Amino acid sequence: MISASRAARWPLLSPLLIFLVACSTRSQPETPALTRPDADLVAAVQAIRAANAGEDSALQVNPLRDPAVEGFLADARQAEQQQQLDAAHAAIAKARELAPDAPDLLQYEAEIEFLRGKTVEAEKLAYDSFKKGPQVGTLCVQNWQTIVEARKIFNDPAYRAVAEAKRDQCKVKRPVRL
Repeated sequence: MISASRAARWPLLSPLLIFLVACSTRSQPETPALTRPDADLVAAVQAIRAANAGEDSALQVNPLRDPAVEGFLADARQAEQQQQLDAAHAAIAKARELAPDAPDLLQYEAEIEFLRGKTVEAEKLAYDSFKKGPQVGTLCVQNWQTIVEARKIFNDPAYRAVAEAKRDQCKVKRPVRL
């Protein structure tokens, strides 16, 4: 027969034992950032980048910038090719610290965020890029195609149609010269 004092100790010891067992278990290591992005997201980014293929726009903007920005951009592209999306995002973030309002960097970050599955952030960045960049031409087309792809994911056909119309307004043909 168990004495009353001994029986009273068990409820006090049980939480202590559970705590000690919980502290002694090893946590699993985090999965590396080499995970392949979802195939649908890859297809969406391919559509974004191909949206201006064959675009004969009257406006093409190629900024002059700090070589450090170009270095970070090259690092981001290399990391993306190796499917290290977190490293690509970190590199583009460093580039944006030096050129925070560069619309092409905003758009590239939007594409990386899309690949990372952060569609809301990607759409926001694409819209910021549109607001800060040329509102016609190839970058504009990519901005609105990003929003089109986001709206596909959000299953929002009404705003998707608006975004498609805005994308088409970005396409300004060169004037015919005699």
